[in-house]
Amino acid sequence: MTDDTTRQAVFRRLPLRAQLAFLASTRNNSELAEDTEYLAGLERIHQECLSQASPEQLAQYKKFS
Repeated sequence: MTDDTTRQAVFRRLPLRAQLAFLASTRNNSELAEDTEYLAGLERIHQECLSQASPEQLAQYKKFS
């Protein structure tokens, strides 16, 4: 696996709120934010995870939004 592939696989296993926090952190990091393809991939994975989340997972996610 490539580094990006490995990172994306790990990101996919994070809880939804942790994914959201990681996305925010990545956007705020000047070096990481420059890699728009990587950031777009993470955002796409987060949206996929949201669409596949159970009602309980979504309730927990929205509880702190």
